[in-house]
Amino acid sequence: MKRSELDPTERWLVGIVAVHLCFLPWAFGTVHLWSQLVSLALSTTGLVVALRPRPPGEDPASAASRTRPGARLLRFPLFWTGLALLAYIAVQGLNPAWRYASNASMWWLEPAAPVRWLPSGMAVPFSQAGPWRALIILGSLWLLVGSVWIGFLRRLSYRILFSVLVVNAALLALFGSIQKVTGATKIFGVYPPSNSSFIASFIYRNHAGAYFNLLLALATGLAWWHYQRAQRRFDKSSPAGLYAFAGLIVGVTVLFTYSRTATFLLVGFVGLVLGVFALRQFSQPAATRSRAMLLGLTLVFAAFLGAGLYALHIEKVWHNMATMIHDPAASARDRTQAHQAAAEMLCDHWAFGWGAGCFRYGFPRYVMNYPEIYYVGPSQRMFWEHAHNDLLEFPIELGAFGMAPVLFALGFLAWQLTRHRFWANPLSLIIGFGCVLTVAHGWVDFVFQCPAILLTWGFLLVAARRWSEFDAANRMQG
Repeated sequence: MKRSELDPTERWLVGIVAVHLCFLPWAFGTVHLWSQLVSLALSTTGLVVALRPRPPGEDPASAASRTRPGARLLRFPLFWTGLALLAYIAVQGLNPAWRYASNASMWWLEPAAPVRWLPSGMAVPFSQAGPWRALIILGSLWLLVGSVWIGFLRRLSYRILFSVLVVNAALLALFGSIQKVTGATKIFGVYPPSNSSFIASFIYRNHAGAYFNLLLALATGLAWWHYQRAQRRFDKSSPAGLYAFAGLIVGVTVLFTYSRTATFLLVGFVGLVLGVFALRQFSQPAATRSRAMLLGLTLVFAAFLGAGLYALHIEKVWHNMATMIHDPAASARDRTQAHQAAAEMLCDHWAFGWGAGCFRYGFPRYVMNYPEIYYVGPSQRMFWEHAHNDLLEFPIELGAFGMAPVLFALGFLAWQLTRHRFWANPLSLIIGFGCVLTVAHGWVDFVFQCPAILLTWGFLLVAARRWSEFDAANRMQG
């Protein structure tokens, strides 16, 4: 078998993971229980396929490591850190400190009798949130990452999946743009969302903005990588322009979400990428530059961006941006106070946390001290489902001990990326930019509470590490 071909097992796995990652955003961001169960089933199926022993000659890693997929999985550090986190959350679910109770008009929490020296959580409705729902979402991520790590043994697998994700994002972005142009009031024409500012299949516009920014980074990275590859091989043409065009469609749709944070991050990302791209191009010998392609990409970018802005009439974006710039204190006041209340909540249970998925039930006792964001009227109260700050909400729910596996996993991936000099490859570098962009968005919103973003982000981070490894091996061989 040629190195450029995929064996049957890897073809099946690429197909399953592609269906899974494409399903996530179309299923309303996978925020409902039914879609989360489908996601878990697809992740489980993917791992089962990835664990299939491959005959000699099918596995390019077998000659070097002499290990089967199961053995490779057991040697994967994130397998153990993920397992530790899932076990921790399961203990929180089995050891509730509070129990949810309700009547026809209200709900409240009743104290339980937990084992004090173990992590505790809350016994809350499974249909809404809680540790068991968190186990489904994080379990899907754990299974997905494990299956990709041991099952994708060739760079071609990532190239195929990257391309599928970009095409899927472009189609989703076009769907969202059509919604805005036609003034749609329902998703898919049949589902009336609770939030009137929905776009495409995302109920919450900031989730849409964060997801599209992440996929814009992937499209940009692919365009740059193919452009660089064509230069190196002296190819007369390359798909770089197609990926750039798909990125433009996705980027214009980010503006169309009217998400101020997503728009700010989009502008910063584009400026950063263009700056790095120009620096690298002009640091090369003049003979290796393709001025025609550079000029063409620049003109295409400017033309389509200008046409998109004009055709979509996104004056609402500029109105929102102007409002925020004119009075930034008023725009940020609510979330600033919510962050203060959330910090108080964190301090009270900093070690073991309140329980995964339990923030919304414990937060009312803290936010009530901030009447400006708690009372809507004389008798109505505002219910905060999330802290609008994932970098606070996750520690609140998991505590210091629960965050330890998460921080170890992120540190491991950062070390691996650095070890393989990810900055030397444009695709790994730009994916890294996109992942950092999502974390920055998570500082002011709850983007990682959307499984479509969380699972795609986790996959891309692991994929960037593997791509940098493949690229480093190719450089050594070349």
